[in-house]
Amino acid sequence: MPEKNKEFRHTTKNAGVIGLMAFFGALVGFALQLIVAFYYGASETTDAFFMAQSTSELMTKLLLGGSITAVFIPMFVERLTRGRKQDAWELGLNIIHIMAALYIGLIALLLLFADPFVHFIAPGFDEATFDLTVKLLRVLLPSFFFLFLVEFSTSMLHSLRKFALPATLRIVAPTISIIAVILLVKSIGIYSLAIGAVVGSIIQFSILAIGLKKQGLTYKFIFKPRDPAIKALLYLVYPFIFSALAVQSSGIAYRILVSDLAEGSLASLRFAEKITQLLVIMFLQSITLVIYPLLSEKASKNDVTGIRETISSAIRLIFFATVPIVAGVALLRDPLISLVYKHGSFSETDAQMTSIALLFLVIGLTTNGISSILGHTVLALKKTKAAVAVTILSHIIALSLYVLLVPYMQLAGLALTNSLVPVAIAAMYFMYLKKHIPKLYTIFVHKTFIKTALLTTIMAFAVIATLKWTQS
Repeated sequence: MPEKNKEFRHTTKNAGVIGLMAFFGALVGFALQLIVAFYYGASETTDAFFMAQSTSELMTKLLLGGSITAVFIPMFVERLTRGRKQDAWELGLNIIHIMAALYIGLIALLLLFADPFVHFIAPGFDEATFDLTVKLLRVLLPSFFFLFLVEFSTSMLHSLRKFALPATLRIVAPTISIIAVILLVKSIGIYSLAIGAVVGSIIQFSILAIGLKKQGLTYKFIFKPRDPAIKALLYLVYPFIFSALAVQSSGIAYRILVSDLAEGSLASLRFAEKITQLLVIMFLQSITLVIYPLLSEKASKNDVTGIRETISSAIRLIFFATVPIVAGVALLRDPLISLVYKHGSFSETDAQMTSIALLFLVIGLTTNGISSILGHTVLALKKTKAAVAVTILSHIIALSLYVLLVPYMQLAGLALTNSLVPVAIAAMYFMYLKKHIPKLYTIFVHKTFIKTALLTTIMAFAVIATLKWTQS
């Protein structure tokens, strides 16, 4: 069997395992969303929770957590490839301890200055929503640190090509939250959801720690900020400091704008995002997680042709998996939302708002996956300055689109921006990579694209005809 076909099958198999686990996780996640929607709908209460929860994203970006993880994987894989497994473990432990100190310091600051922080990111909230957001933020603070540990530990297991255990966390996290809500919702209300998030993050990390131990990791305290490997990592990461400024600007603008929209707008957007996020987990993230270690390994060997073939395989899988899903969800969004969410406190207005958000979010699913693959290729090649430039430009584009679209399209403008930005990111990464990878355009030349487009078109007409028939 040719090497590229063997890799394609291997990628598909691993992606399938992750996708299957993600599917079951999606079912449990939907159950959690049903419970939240049933008890609270798209209300000021859920707006407050989602605003507080989204602070973890700001913290991760502020401390470059995602960038450090992305830069760390090629360094970790390179040591494994050269037979220096102990070296790889020690590098990981050192980074964990350094980042732990930074996270704990930032969490302490947020604990003290939660009030002015929430005032800054959500100036449009009324007094009751503001007070609830502050209290929920303080409860959620420990989870932000443990979620970083979960992300970093997951990256180590993926580098070792151990995908099954991290995939099970998709089931664990929402299950813990469901149990917390069922047991505590009558006594402490929305705080039960926050407590579930904290306990769930701790349990997730504990599971991953056991998995790492089985792979040979022996814990020991290592705190060496001046280690040459840390300096090398910082050299690759430091350009992301500039991108962090752009990220913070667009992220803060997003929160300020959404806090001024109609009540329940943030919650509606989050409910819609949960659907698209589950699709990403099931059909995109599994492919990216399998592909990135392969790209890093080939980059360490300067196998440019192999990198192109890996990109091509991944994009074909993404196109085949997502294009029919995009069409189906866009056409069937109203009955889907009614089936999933429209129970209890979730009103007809909530359903309409969520439907609008879902339509404009789901159309960006395919380009989201393509931009992710191309972006991970740039990181695998250790071209961090290029990745930073694209990140900065993408957030400038996002900020511009927010300011341009939200005043006129309201909630739809926020959702549409989230779909348009990946198109710009994919285009920028492609333009950069074609200078380093010969014949890169061939990644889009394959019969899979034509077949998928034709089958999707036929399916779309069938769905439209069925909807008209059932409504007549």
